[in-house]
Amino acid sequence: MMYFYTFLQPEIFSESADRGEDSMQNMVSILKNFYQNCFLAVFEDDRWSQSIKEILEKWPETFARTRAKKLLKQMGMRNRFLYCIIPDYSGVKSDLDCMFEQAESIPLDLIMVIDAEKDRSIKKGIELTTSRDYQATSFEPKRSAIAVKGKTCVSGEMDNTSFLNYHFARALKYASEIHICDKICGRRNLADNYIYTIKQFIPWLGKNLVCPDKCKLVFHLGQPAGEGIDFILRKMTGFRQESLPTTEIELRFYGDTAGMPNLPHQRFILTNQIALNIDRGLDFLDRNTHKCRDTFISCQDPGEAQKLLRHFSSMGVDVRKVS
Repeated sequence: MMYFYTFLQPEIFSESADRGEDSMQNMVSILKNFYQNCFLAVFEDDRWSQSIKEILEKWPETFARTRAKKLLKQMGMRNRFLYCIIPDYSGVKSDLDCMFEQAESIPLDLIMVIDAEKDRSIKKGIELTTSRDYQATSFEPKRSAIAVKGKTCVSGEMDNTSFLNYHFARALKYASEIHICDKICGRRNLADNYIYTIKQFIPWLGKNLVCPDKCKLVFHLGQPAGEGIDFILRKMTGFRQESLPTTEIELRFYGDTAGMPNLPHQRFILTNQIALNIDRGLDFLDRNTHKCRDTFISCQDPGEAQKLLRHFSSMGVDVRKVS
C-alpha cells in the first residue's frame, strides 16, 4: 500500500504528557511519520479533534506542543482526517469500543492505544500498538519504506486487481476529487494499453469509492490530432455509463502554446488528500497478460502537483464534460 489508515486514541496524548518531554517528542515523531503517507480515522461528529485540542492545551508550552499542533493542522489542511467512525450516540458503548467494532470495515492498518488498552483482541491484518512500542511494530518499516522509496513493480508481478488495490485502494477510497494527469495518454488517442488500463481502472474505482456520487474525476490530457477528442469522449462516456454513472467526469485537453508543451511530462494522480507519481503513466496494465507492466509509483507532495496543474491550466484548456 502507498497510504495507510490509522487510529490514535486521544488519551495517548495525555499519557505522553504524564511521561515527560521525551514521550511528547516521540508523539511528535509519530505524527511526522503519519503526515508522510497516512490517514487518521476519526469520529464523524469531530469529537476526536475536539478531544485532542483540549488535551494539547494542557501540554507544557514547549516546542513539542507547538510542533504537534502544527502537524495536526497540516494533516487537516490536506484532508487526511477520515470522518468515518460512527459513535454510539446513546452512550452505551465507549468510543474505543465503537472504533474496534468498525476497524475492519474502515479498514484500519494500525491502532494506537494507551498502555491499559494494549491487550485488546484485534482482527487479523490490523496491528495494535502503544506509543512506546510503535517503533518496534511491523507497520512502521513498511510505511517508511513506501514513503521514502515508493514501489517498483516488474512486468507481471501483480494481476490487474491486485495492482490497483495495492497502489490506489487506500489512496482513493475517500477522495472527493481525483485529477489524473498524463499528456501522452491523450496525444496517443488512448492507444493500446492506455485504453485498456482506463477500462479496468474506472470500474474498479466505481467499486472502491466510498461516495462515487460525491466525487469528481478529471483527466488532464495532451490534445490528440484530428478527431481524437471526439473519440476519447465517446469512449469515456461508455465507461462512465457502465461503471460510474453518478460520478462527474471531466476531460481537459491541453495543446501547445508557442511551440512549448503545456502539460508536464510527469504523470501523476492528485486528489483533495494525496498525490502519487505514476512513472510510466496510464498504461500500467497489460492488455495481453492482464497483469501490471513494469512501473514505479511513489508518494508525491500534493502542493507541488497542484502548482503544476494551476500553472499549465492558465495556458488554455479545452474542457469537455463526459455525459
